[in-house]
Amino acid sequence: MGDRPITAVIVNYRSGDDLGTCLDALLGDDELLGRVVVVDNGSGDDSLRLAKEAAGRDGRVELLALKDNVGLAAAVNLVLPSVETPYLAILNPDTTPQAGWLGPLVSTLDEDPGVTVACPLVLIEETGEVNSAGQHVHVTGLGFNRLLHADPDTIDPEPHEVGGLHGAAFVIRTAALSDLDGWDETGFIYHEDVGLSWDVWLSGSRVVCVPTSRVLHDYHLTMYPEKLFLLERNRWALLLSHLSIPRLLLISPALALTELMVWGLALVRGVGFLRAKGRAYAWVWREREAISNWRRRVFGRATYQPAALYRHTQWSYPINQLGILGGERGESTRQPPGGLPV
Repeated sequence: MGDRPITAVIVNYRSGDDLGTCLDALLGDDELLGRVVVVDNGSGDDSLRLAKEAAGRDGRVELLALKDNVGLAAAVNLVLPSVETPYLAILNPDTTPQAGWLGPLVSTLDEDPGVTVACPLVLIEETGEVNSAGQHVHVTGLGFNRLLHADPDTIDPEPHEVGGLHGAAFVIRTAALSDLDGWDETGFIYHEDVGLSWDVWLSGSRVVCVPTSRVLHDYHLTMYPEKLFLLERNRWALLLSHLSIPRLLLISPALALTELMVWGLALVRGVGFLRAKGRAYAWVWREREAISNWRRRVFGRATYQPAALYRHTQWSYPINQLGILGGERGESTRQPPGGLPV
């Protein structure tokens, strides 16, 4: 591998001081890091100043300031054509990579050409418990934090396959993402990590978690209406664009159960959630042409290996996470002021 085989991309939207903390931690781990691109999605807050200051202090940092919020995937795609390193690291601005986090991920990718994505063990910043060891992806497209709240010291330190990457932090082969024509932008925000995971598995490659690489994340599991709307519309877009008709028929009982559960959650949480779920259906209908185009791209690729995807989706639901969401009441403390830019 090259001396500095990593380009890192941080997509920023109103992250405040978190962005400065992330950049400081990332730039301190400089052995493998060749370039850092901060894409600002029209934040308009103080985080833009922090990005400019970091660029002034360290020549590896570049700022791409956008007028509008284009979403995570589209922001990464703007950087992708200029990436000359073999690997691309994607980080949320509210993460704090721990010293040496890149080494185990790069080593895993170097040693196994069959792996396209390597994920660190993401830990909850406040408690040190596991946020995610990759994702637990359900057959109906639901994405859950794998091993949420587990003790990180109980996890096998060896790299192991997982159902999906977690969008907070991961490293992907640049060539593989380019071969997919970039990260699909259909959903704007939320659930795009499940979509990319499915694309990787369908291409015949693999997603692994490398627990010796660790990243802290300012996180707790929560739900609010706008988030539910985005998750549900994008989940259905993913199902309709990636699965064959026979597969959809096969999983139809699970689809019905998942719909009942989501509607039950919405009913318990109130009118805003019920409206969000209904709006998700309306969005899928309005965007049916874009979803059809996505489906043609997926099924038109040279490699479409659904068996690998099916092996890494689960029929079980993580009951503890469903319980947390079902037991939540009132407004989420994580709901952005003024709402999400949908």
